[in-house]
Amino acid sequence: MNGTIWKTRRGLTRASFRTWGTFPTRPRPKGTLETCPATCVHGYSASRPRLADFAVPGLWCLVGLLFATAGGGARAAEGPSVAGDVALVKPFIGETTTLVVKVDVARLALTDLPDAFKKAVPESDAAYRAWTRDAVQAIKTLQDLTGGQAVYATVGIPLSRSEWPMFLLTRDSPRIDRERLVGRLEPLGKMEAFTREGAIVVAPPNGAPLDAVAPSPRAGMADAFEAVAEYPVQVLLLPPDYVRRTVSELMPTLPRQLGGGPGSVLTEGLVWAALGIDPAELRIELVVQSRTARAAHDLAAHLPKMLRSLYDGLPGLKTRVPGQAFEALLALAEPKVEGDRVAVRLAGPEATTGTAHAVATALAGVQETLHRKQGVNDLKQLVLAMHNYHDMHKVFPPRDEVRDERGNAGLSWRVYLLPFLGEVELYKEFHLEQPWDSPHNKRLIAKMPKVYRSQRDGVEPGHTTYLAPAGDDTIMGGPKATSFRDIVDGTSNTVVLVEVSADRAVPWTAPADYGFDPESPADGLLIDADGRFLAALVDGSVQRLRADAEPEQLRRLFRMSDRNVVDWKKIR
Repeated sequence: MNGTIWKTRRGLTRASFRTWGTFPTRPRPKGTLETCPATCVHGYSASRPRLADFAVPGLWCLVGLLFATAGGGARAAEGPSVAGDVALVKPFIGETTTLVVKVDVARLALTDLPDAFKKAVPESDAAYRAWTRDAVQAIKTLQDLTGGQAVYATVGIPLSRSEWPMFLLTRDSPRIDRERLVGRLEPLGKMEAFTREGAIVVAPPNGAPLDAVAPSPRAGMADAFEAVAEYPVQVLLLPPDYVRRTVSELMPTLPRQLGGGPGSVLTEGLVWAALGIDPAELRIELVVQSRTARAAHDLAAHLPKMLRSLYDGLPGLKTRVPGQAFEALLALAEPKVEGDRVAVRLAGPEATTGTAHAVATALAGVQETLHRKQGVNDLKQLVLAMHNYHDMHKVFPPRDEVRDERGNAGLSWRVYLLPFLGEVELYKEFHLEQPWDSPHNKRLIAKMPKVYRSQRDGVEPGHTTYLAPAGDDTIMGGPKATSFRDIVDGTSNTVVLVEVSADRAVPWTAPADYGFDPESPADGLLIDADGRFLAALVDGSVQRLRADAEPEQLRRLFRMSDRNVVDWKKIR
């Protein structure tokens, strides 16, 4: 049908939850209202994050936050030696490991850089200050949790969609608070801590077992650490030999996105790479080890072309970094050949502005990635709670028994979901016969559960940006409760929840939702840098959809029984 999906009359089937990326199935225990729904919610889990969705953004988030919040100040004592670094991470370097990160927490000074950012990106000063405020506190907490010890991470290629080796570690010490350390990483996904090989290790549960990670020493790892040893933030790229062989066999010519040309530019030019970051001086150095001096020359000549191709292929980056600023930064980052290595250095006063612009851009991307991931997880949990509510009451909340003669409810559907979100005690505190803004119920606004809390700036306390489309033929916007049988257009073609902008947030207990304009259905939605918004479908999936899509296509998604065609090519 050329990308066009016809809506069906089918309601939700349990098979829809078996697709990886929604919710894995698990037997749901029987019980009362106080026990069953809470157990049901915790019995399921959000989709297993993939490496690209979780590991790399998570590690770069750590690096980005440290970079952004560290400034001038006295240096602490030098961190562990290169030999000590290698000894600690070696047991966690497996056959698939490609990335190693070290953050020497004790060598970071936590001062501000507003002057540099004002000059580089004056329009981002307020946002930068907000990031700095939150991140400074996070870094101080990290220093406290680790006793000032360096934090390391190793990341490997996923073995499957639910099994991949990714480990964060630090040297074992009684000063480390494991529970709080795991809690600080919660925005990245569920984690657990254990002790192994003299290190405290934090990793996703049910990921690749450490026992299954066959140690695969890398001959160049010590040299890579040594190349950037003076920097408190170090990122090593250590591609396994089999990856190089695979690329050589399958990619004799580089794709257009990497600048084209012979694949040997990378397979011979990149044995390992080490990135060092000195936040105190906005100083960055990249060192790439090549197989030969000739390969180093070829890579140095190709790098500017490759970076321009990557820039041209990333519309989101181009919206944040104007072409003129990118070219200025590229000119400052001229590759230099030093024997069989390529070095790129950004340092000194003339590089400060360009570096600050790059950091601001990286921060914006990291912040947006984390917020988006949190939004996806929250929306999935809310839709799952709706399903559990429906299992019990045979309708979506709020059911007709709690509505008045005009079909209005005094409390939001968000309140009626509380028992299905593990918040039974909070639910019991509400006077259900009273409206949301009664003197008693109004006091409970401050107790908003975390799942309703937005991570975005500008949202008032007690307000949520997770709303249901409310209007003609919507699931939550009518005078009567709806059920799966009313969704004749199909659960995979009907939106039940969206994330709105901060100015459209509402008190979480109030029976208010996203009353959209039929002529401009996207007005008021939270739209990210690449022009997309989050929408949760009734089948439990969360999609990033185009805000500039035809209004008619969005209206069809918001309505549950108009029997119209949804053209996903125009929406995704």
